[in-house]
Order: sequence, then C-alpha cells, then structure tokens
Amino acid sequence: MSFIQTSYPGAVCPACRRKLTFLLQEDSTSESLAICFHCKSVTALTGDSPKKTTASTLTAPQQALLRSFVETLPEPDTYKGRGSQLRQKEDESFRRRWLSLAEYERQFGETLAFGTPDLRTAAATCKWCGKELPPGRRSFCKDSCSRNYTKATFTKRSTPAVPYRIACRDGFYCGVTGIDLAWHNRFDQRIPTNNGEMAIHHLIPVSKQGTDHEANLITLSRSAHLAYHRGDSVVTAKLEQLLAERLAGPSGAKMCWL
Repeated sequence: MSFIQTSYPGAVCPACRRKLTFLLQEDSTSESLAICFHCKSVTALTGDSPKKTTASTLTAPQQALLRSFVETLPEPDTYKGRGSQLRQKEDESFRRRWLSLAEYERQFGETLAFGTPDLRTAAATCKWCGKELPPGRRSFCKDSCSRNYTKATFTKRSTPAVPYRIACRDGFYCGVTGIDLAWHNRFDQRIPTNNGEMAIHHLIPVSKQGTDHEANLITLSRSAHLAYHRGDSVVTAKLEQLLAERLAGPSGAKMCWL
C-alpha cells in the first residue's frame, strides 16, 4: 500500500481554515485521507460523503498500526532531560537552545498560555500612539498603528517564544528591581517587547539541570542578571528566596529534570 502526498489549491480545513494535506493511495479505489496538521483532524475521502475521523475514533487495530508507525519516527531532537534546553549535536555534545512552544507542551504536558499583555494606562486609548480611540475601535485608532504594533511585538521581535511569554507573564518588569523593561516608542507608549535591557533567568541554572518550565524562569534586567552572576548578595538573596517558594509550589518538580 503506497500513498502520494499532495495539496490542492484552495483546499482548507473546515474547522481551522488551514491548508489541508492529502494522502492519496495510488489505487484510486482505496480510501485516501485529507489531514490538517494544525488542528489534527483527519478526513477520510469516501466518495461524495467525506467521513471526518480522529485518532480516538479509530478501531483498535488502526490505533495499534498508527502507534507502531509513530514509534518508528525519529525524534527531531534529543534532549539531555525532560524540559531541558540542552539538545544533542552530531558529535554527542550539547547545544543550548530554548524549547519551542510545541516542545514545551509535549515535554511538560501543559501550555505556556501567557498572552501579550495590554500595557495601556487607559483602555480607551490607542495601544500604539496613545490617542483617544474613535467610535467602533477597541485597540488602535487607525490601521497603521495596528501594523506598527504587530511589527514591534511579532514580525520583527527578536525574543524567542518561551522567554517572550515569560516576559509577558511578568508584565515586562524586572522581578528583583522592578525596573521597566518594555520598549517605549516615539509616542512614549509602553510596548510589550524587549527594550534591549531584558534577560530571562533560570532560577535553577541549566548547568545544574534546570528546565525551561515557567516556574524556573523569571524576567530580570540585564544589570540585575549580571549582578547575580557576579555574586551580588542582595540580588542573590532575593532570587534564592523566590527559588525556595517556587520549589515548594505545585510546579516545583518540573523546575529540574533530575
């Protein structure tokens, strides 16, 4: 049994409107599939009446076949430990790289659900320029403000997804000094993106098996981060206190992969 993988112009998933991938059996009389890799839905192409199925509705033999096939797939990366950002290279050494959001969810079994915060001081003002919003508008006074905001917080954002969401959780303030780490645009509006003085710190260092779980991460100013690594007693004491509190919390076990 062999399949041909292809796509078709204009064919999108009815659930999430993303592009569909088709697996067509070379024997046209056999069942073929349309797969949405975004929402994980599968549609069996059976004549004029497509049958939508999911993995949970498959028969036991079908699930066993899928499971045995998935087990043969190579892991895209080999991690030193669950939740660790240390990925193995071809020479068997390790390189540091933040987990992706998908990898975070797969390894920790939870979603890093911290959205971009609204940093406006007044809800009736534009997020970009601060002017009063015209009737019918809720976030931006005009389309150009919306485009500029999206460019700053998403399109040209240099911060990876996991540390960005940690900064969003912390409101773009330093967790030790309270310094404002959001970027201020020419209208002096706080924009939720790195101002160049922000660092995301592992409470349990990566070198000591600390993970990328959100409980192990905190937003710091660059100066506070450097002060900690220089052994500053005040900064170290505050971070050690925070570490003890989080280790005692419900996610403490996920802060270290040992």
